Amino acid sequence: MSRYRFPLVLAGLLWTGTSFAAMELLTGISAVVNDSVVTFMEVQLFSRRALETAARRSRTQTEFDDESLRVQKAALEQLIDRRLIVQEYKTAGYNLPESIVDDTLKKQVKKEYGDHLTLTKMLRQAGRSFESFKQEEREMLIVGLMIRNKIAQEVIISPRRIERFYDQNKEKYRVGERAKVRMIMVDARKHARGEPRKIADEILAKLKAGGDFPKLADEFSDDARANKGGDRGWIEDKDTSFRKELKDVIFKLSSGEVSEVLEIEGSAFILKIDEKKPAQVQPVTEVRLAIEAQLKVEERARLQKAWLDRLRKKAFITYF
Repeated sequence: MSRYRFPLVLAGLLWTGTSFAAMELLTGISAVVNDSVVTFMEVQLFSRRALETAARRSRTQTEFDDESLRVQKAALEQLIDRRLIVQEYKTAGYNLPESIVDDTLKKQVKKEYGDHLTLTKMLRQAGRSFESFKQEEREMLIVGLMIRNKIAQEVIISPRRIERFYDQNKEKYRVGERAKVRMIMVDARKHARGEPRKIADEILAKLKAGGDFPKLADEFSDDARANKGGDRGWIEDKDTSFRKELKDVIFKLSSGEVSEVLEIEGSAFILKIDEKKPAQVQPVTEVRLAIEAQLKVEERARLQKAWLDRLRKKAFITYF
C-alpha cells in the first residue's frame, strides 16, 4: 500500500527560524515515477514558499507540523504530475530548443531577481546549483506547452449550462439594496479650516439652481473621481469599503435626489443618487459573463485532471 513518510526536520527548522541551508541534511526518496526519482529535497524546495508562509502563521510547532505535512503532500503530487508531463513530452518526440529556455530564463531572472548574481547568491543559500534551477525552468516551460497543446484553451460553455448553474446557485447572486452614487468632496487637507463647508454650500446652491452635478464635480471636487463627474459606481448597503456616515445618507435618499452638505472630520461632501435598486437576486443577464468565466476555468481544470489521471493510470508510481 502506498504511504507518505515526510520528515519534519525542515518543519522544525523553518518554524524555529533556523537557516534554510540546513535542508542539505535531508536525503532520501519521496516517490519514483516510472524511471524518475522525486527526492525529499525536491519536495522541500518546491514547497518552500508555502512552508515559510505556514511558519509565519503557525502559533505552535504542532500546528506547523500538521500544515507542513499537508503542504508537502500537495507538493509531491504536483511534482509527480510534472514528471509525467515531461515524460509524455519526451515520449512524443518533442524537442524544446535550448535558445528558448535561455531566453525565457534570462527574462525571468531579470524580472524576479534583478540580475544573475543575486540569483546565484539565493541559490547558494538554498543549497542549489544554477543547473538544477535551469532544469526546473525547462520543465515548467514544457508543462506549459503540453497543457496548451492537450487542453483546449477556448472552452465553449453552452447558454443552457450557464442557466442551469445560475438556477442551482441563485443564493450566491443575492445582493442587498444598491445605489448608483455621484459624490463631490471638498477635502479639509487641501483648504483652510472652515473653507470646505463654505465651498460646499456654494456648490449646493448651484445644484439647487439647476447646476449640472458632473460638471460641478469636475470643477470643484477634490475626489479622485472628479474627472468622471464624481461617479462612484454602485454601492451596496453592506459595502464596508464606503464610510458609514455617507452610506447612511445614501440609502435614505431617493433616486435622482441630492443630499445636503455633510461634514466629516472637516471635509465636506455632497451626494447624488443616479439610480437605486432594491435587494434582490441578480438576474442571470447581469451575472452571465461571470458564470461563463467561472465554468470555463472549472472545465479546463476538469479536462486537465482527466488527462493527468490517464497519464497516472499508465505510469508506474511508487511512494516511499
